[in-house]
Amino acid sequence: MIALRRVRPTPALAFPLAPAAFLAALEPNPATATPIASPAAAHATVALPRLPATPATAATPQIPIADDPYERGLALLGDDRVEDALALWIAARDSLAELGDQDARIATAFIRVVTEDELVRYEEIASVVFLWGFSGNPAGEAAREEILAEGRRTFTIADSAAVEYWEGVGREDPAALAQAIKRFWIERDPTPATLLNERLIEHWRRIAFARRNFRYNNFSPYGTDDRGTFYIRYGSPDRVTRGNLGPSGADLRERRVTIDDLSGYDVAPQYELWRYANMHPPDFTYFLFGNTDGTGPFHHVEGPHRLLPPSARLVSASIDGVRPQHFMELFYYQDLARMGGPYGLRYAELDRLWVTSWPRPRPTEGSLEAASRRFIADDEFAARQPPPPPISEFDDRPRSALSAQAARILDEGLPRILVMAVSSPIWLPSTHPDSIGASLALEAWTASHTVIVRDRALAEIARAGMLAVDGPGHLSTLLLRHEPGIRHLSVSARHDVQDDPDPVASPGQDASEPEPPRRLPGHESFAVGAPLLAVGDSPSPEASFEASDLVVGIAPRPELDLGELPVPLLPATRFWRADLLRVYFELYRAEALAGPGPVEVRIHLTPVSRASPAIPLPAAEELYLETAAIVVPVESPSTRGEHFFDLDLRNELPGLLHVVVEITDRATGVTRVRATPVRLLEN
Repeated sequence: MIALRRVRPTPALAFPLAPAAFLAALEPNPATATPIASPAAAHATVALPRLPATPATAATPQIPIADDPYERGLALLGDDRVEDALALWIAARDSLAELGDQDARIATAFIRVVTEDELVRYEEIASVVFLWGFSGNPAGEAAREEILAEGRRTFTIADSAAVEYWEGVGREDPAALAQAIKRFWIERDPTPATLLNERLIEHWRRIAFARRNFRYNNFSPYGTDDRGTFYIRYGSPDRVTRGNLGPSGADLRERRVTIDDLSGYDVAPQYELWRYANMHPPDFTYFLFGNTDGTGPFHHVEGPHRLLPPSARLVSASIDGVRPQHFMELFYYQDLARMGGPYGLRYAELDRLWVTSWPRPRPTEGSLEAASRRFIADDEFAARQPPPPPISEFDDRPRSALSAQAARILDEGLPRILVMAVSSPIWLPSTHPDSIGASLALEAWTASHTVIVRDRALAEIARAGMLAVDGPGHLSTLLLRHEPGIRHLSVSARHDVQDDPDPVASPGQDASEPEPPRRLPGHESFAVGAPLLAVGDSPSPEASFEASDLVVGIAPRPELDLGELPVPLLPATRFWRADLLRVYFELYRAEALAGPGPVEVRIHLTPVSRASPAIPLPAAEELYLETAAIVVPVESPSTRGEHFFDLDLRNELPGLLHVVVEITDRATGVTRVRATPVRLLEN
């Protein structure tokens, strides 16, 4: 089902407030500022961020900066003068920043020292110094190598494809890799309106822990074995078993085999088995580590078969007609079965084969080989699946829901950015044991949204408070003047949840004193393209045909009081299959092209199953190549048209989709392509 309708072909969007009022929402700041508002709101200015005073800068005297402040700081660390080293690097950062220079070595060394030594009071400035170090072109080969090393440390928590992609990019263009690293961490900051990047600090705390505890080898990008990589990605497992795989004397007697029979095969490889309960609830997720081939390096392996010594797999080897491999698999699964899960099920299956072989002394080789091959196939198939996403204490999705979008538009012929955000906290309702009929209640809450504007180097150039469209403030909009230098936006949400206003006072507490509200964060980020071509700036009438970016969401229900929305939808980027996906766009044409000429709209829904979140998506033109399309003619009788259509998603598979709209003015043949990602949830 698709319905395409033309709505309100008026010369301007009906914003709930005039554009000047939207622009006036930009927060003034008396510090050095760069205006981004239109002349009608020239009083609205924004300040460039400055490094705040810290205990080091406020109390520690300035230390002369040597020719290489990074090496000088390392020397101070060697003398156990940790805070002096940090003060030196802060001074170096300030001096280099004034010259427009960066040093990735100082950035990573600073945050490493702060997290290893648990210097909590420096974490805020460590976040700032780290992002500064990855802001531009590296100076010198050592800085280039540090950017490559940090790229491996960063994108390993995304997936191996991201590491391979950015490794190639970084060797050709280290500045591009540095920008990718900076953007990666900016977009994962749960509180982008503050200087502290909690997710970045958590990442480096995990690195510090892994380097202290997982050092059987240093093959990972973090100088740890594979356990370190998994710990940095997922945090602590909820259960761990470890030891050496192999039979005990009782096991040998039960299976009627002697130690001499297994001589040369039983190498007792070391292993660890980790279990996570929160990756794919209600199922558990397991990761197995051990000595590959029984005596090799300690690695993550897809299954116990990788821990068997090669000699046990030889067809020529036999113990009463059974290969040693099958004896060892039985004993290995018996040890791993203590964790339960698939290992317990497999051991139970193998044990039945051995028990039901009576009166034969052994099961048949064929039955054991069939089970072994099936287990190996299952493990190899699981290893080919995309890894689970990283798990972080500061992932805001379990605590708040935010859907935000930014669309380039033309307003009165001038380029603007329309930002829309809708959010709410997610929390369990409070319970009142003395009430039965109305025992559940949701606490009162308020929401506020802030837009942070960044330039091509991802340096903050502006921030603006969004204006609420509805009463509680959970739906906000903002219209920004689109300067050419704007390349990135972040929307930060804050939800203040007020707890029960009448709690039982604890001893010594004033019962009348209210509890401070809980603050639950949320965040979204966007890359911003070049401004749309303003009317009158085009080299020819044909080139003046423009289309806005797509805004997606669902049709607002009539019973909801959402105020006056700037577009005819409730913004959303995640949908159930039963939802109708509404897609809104605007068309802009030069006065010379006004008339009844039709516009052809081709609509594509393209699954993006192979895209890594850390790898840039291909150009929009490539997204719909060789995909089915719906073609709809649209009449555009004026120089500006506002249109939306609804898409039925019930025939689509869950996952990431791209909505791609190809818009062609048939009078001139000019085509504009616009795309936006949406995620279809499993019902």
